Amino acid sequence: MVNPIYSDKHIQIFNDKIRFKSWVLPWGKKDVKFSHIKKISEKNMGLSGRLRISGSSNFRDWFHFDATRPTKKKAIVLETDFTIYKRLWITPERHAEALRVLRKFTV
Repeated sequence: MVNPIYSDKHIQIFNDKIRFKSWVLPWGKKDVKFSHIKKISEKNMGLSGRLRISGSSNFRDWFHFDATRPTKKKAIVLETDFTIYKRLWITPERHAEALRVLRKFTV
């Protein structure tokens, strides 16, 4: 088993992918390979983003499950080549560290 470079309650970052431990509600893992990520950005979340615990209200953005998201102000947005849910909004526990690691291993 390969050890992750970054790990918290919600995500794990490996050399080639990011693993969502709670993709839908508090269960349902999903791996996203870095080859599908086209751009990484950091965005301030508005009220509607902070109140979205999981899921989406459109077919463009996806928020993994995070019950503590209402207390967070920033998100990391992964723009992908996926047909549906092109933007994955993630809110790791250690935002700055996760952003640094992601930028190191992606485009």
